[in-house]
Amino acid sequence: MHELGIVFEIQKRVTAVAQENGLSLRDIAQVVVEVGEASTIVPRYLKECWPAATDGTEMQEAELVVEVLIAKVRCKKCGTVYEYLKNHKKCPACGAWECVMVTGQEFNIKEIAVFEGEEE
Repeated sequence: MHELGIVFEIQKRVTAVAQENGLSLRDIAQVVVEVGEASTIVPRYLKECWPAATDGTEMQEAELVVEVLIAKVRCKKCGTVYEYLKNHKKCPACGAWECVMVTGQEFNIKEIAVFEGEEE
C-alpha cells in the first residue's frame, strides 16, 4: 500500500505551503486532493491512512477530502472524448478500443482550507 507514503508527501507539501504563508499547521482545517480514477491511488486507502499519519501531530485536526476525477479518453479512430470506465474502455461512437488518456491519472492537492477565527 503506497498510499501511506503519499499521505506523508501530502503532509510535507502542506507544511511547506503553511510555512510560505505564515500559517501554523494547527490552522489547517481541511486538505482537498484530486485523484484520477485511472491512477494507481486508491482513494479509500488515502482516507484510511490520514488519521494514522496525522495523529499526535499539529495536523491531527485537519480533514482529508478526496475528490475522484473521471477518466476520459480520446478515441484514436474518430476523436470522440468519452468516459473510459463507464463505457467499458470502448468508444461509444465507433466501437474502437484504441484511445489516448485525456484526464483521470492525475493526483493534485487542490485546496488547503484553514479554520476561521481564533481557536482556543
